[in-house]
Amino acid sequence: MSKISWGNLMYSCDDISSKAKNLSDINREADIANDWLRCCALPLWSGIGFDRDKQSFHEQLDFSLSPLASQRRVMVQARQIVVFSAAYLNGDCHAGKELALCAVESMLQNYEDREGRGGFVFSIDPRTGQLDDRRDLYAHAFVLFSLAWVLRLENRQSFKDAIERTLSFLELHLSDSVRGGYWDSMPRLDNKRSQNPHMHLLEAFIALYETTGERRFLDLSRQLRDLAVTKFLNLETGSLCEYFTDDWTVYPSLDKGIVEPGHLFEWSWLLSRFWSLSGEDQSLPIRSMMMRALKSGFSNDEGRIIDQIDEQGRSLLKTSRSWPHTEALKALTSISIIKPSVQNQLVANILQRLKNNYCPDDLKGGWYDQLNEDDVSVRPNIPASTLYHIYFGITAVKQFVDKGLTYEFTPGDVQ
Repeated sequence: MSKISWGNLMYSCDDISSKAKNLSDINREADIANDWLRCCALPLWSGIGFDRDKQSFHEQLDFSLSPLASQRRVMVQARQIVVFSAAYLNGDCHAGKELALCAVESMLQNYEDREGRGGFVFSIDPRTGQLDDRRDLYAHAFVLFSLAWVLRLENRQSFKDAIERTLSFLELHLSDSVRGGYWDSMPRLDNKRSQNPHMHLLEAFIALYETTGERRFLDLSRQLRDLAVTKFLNLETGSLCEYFTDDWTVYPSLDKGIVEPGHLFEWSWLLSRFWSLSGEDQSLPIRSMMMRALKSGFSNDEGRIIDQIDEQGRSLLKTSRSWPHTEALKALTSISIIKPSVQNQLVANILQRLKNNYCPDDLKGGWYDQLNEDDVSVRPNIPASTLYHIYFGITAVKQFVDKGLTYEFTPGDVQ
């Protein structure tokens, strides 16, 4: 396995907040955020954020930008591989290809269990080598997602073989042939089932279809789309619940389910991708979820998205994590749901909040993961896992601006 030669960074992390004052709000905010991404975030996480000795990404940094010792989850490795693959292909990080290929080799070598039960272990302690050897559906979804992306960098048979092994593991050990979908983990940690890993598995299958053109991945995507619309989502209210019992009844009970506005946006965007690839109209579930998210997911007019609501749209958890804002950016730059001028201003407000409140210049490429009701950070570190959300959210706005603020889908207006 080759070591990466890093050399000098392409960009410096100067104060970029004064740029492009003569542009419209959305153009200006996109320019500021994209400069920060290229100048600060990607250099930080491809430099300090990568452990050159272990050839793997650090799980988290402290606010002085020093790595923190902790278990390293395979999910985080996979997410960072996705980011740097995409950043290289988009021309945002010249070192991205070498970094992603190096990291995926390390992930396959250190996390995959080819001799025992199969699949990927959950995490490794880099100091002791101790494993958490549970098999987690969420983690395997991101492993597949990362393999889809590195296959775009190099068409290696070893990546294709790893995809087949992972698919076989899911089918043999985590698939529920009776009720549909998959079990969250092996062994099970509790009596709940979650929508979230299924959402990311849909994301992985879509990426695999885009990469390979193989129809089976579109068919697998359709199965998860059908599960979401028939089990996770109440089309009348637009509420998509997080947790379920074994037979996909809402947990802990009907009308007591937890809904996350960020996931309403994320599912909407993924269904728009499925719509684009399959030609199968997804306007009904998209409109239902977007309406609920827009009506109940914001705590003010400045783009602040809260973490949890109930099935009726009432606030449950008024803290505000960074990632729902990035998923809103992806959905709101792809799907026209309200008057364009209003929607574009909302995108600008969300992006400005993301940059100013979560990714301030003084963190030099880092971020606050979650804020309380007063917008004060409640987490004592910078999690690497957030880069995946931030990169694709900011990139979505940049691409939207480059296309002249043109939406791909118009499923209908919010009344």
